[in-house]
Amino acid sequence: MKQYEGRYLNLKNRINEHFSKLTGLDTDFFSKMKQADIIQLKTVFADINNVLTLKLTNEAAVWLCKYFEIDEKNKKAILTRIDAVKPNSKGFDIVIEEPYKIIAEVKCTSTVNDGGAFGAAQHDSIMDDVYKLVYGKKNFQRVDGFFKFLCLIDLGNRTDQAIQQLLRKTGGKSEKA
Repeated sequence: MKQYEGRYLNLKNRINEHFSKLTGLDTDFFSKMKQADIIQLKTVFADINNVLTLKLTNEAAVWLCKYFEIDEKNKKAILTRIDAVKPNSKGFDIVIEEPYKIIAEVKCTSTVNDGGAFGAAQHDSIMDDVYKLVYGKKNFQRVDGFFKFLCLIDLGNRTDQAIQQLLRKTGGKSEKA
């Protein structure tokens, strides 16, 4: 199979650069990886995303508890519920029913190529979560009366630019509405 120099070389360089940063070794990791190694690495990256999402979910819950002045006992129960949920579950990432009704979706969505825009998949995923916050989910349909939050990982100016672009692109509306 012919290797296309541009794309192949770019991917090889990026992977080698990342592994060199982690290990301190200057070697060609990419060429040593077999398909099984790459598949295993893909699983590890999914775990990293799950860790990021859990950390952001916990931070968002702590912020919500502080903002709404939720006592320590209820805060601990909220964090315990978050910790008990498996990654990629069907419900909202944060559900608080007392003393206030609050639901939140948490996204660790990064901008494309470290730029100031979300890609098509990220755009659709964010808008899908916004839609669910407004209209509910299959297993959580009654969202009226809930405070609703969409929490995004803060990548500084890149996140701000990407959100501004997303709002311009959609006019602030979901295609589902």
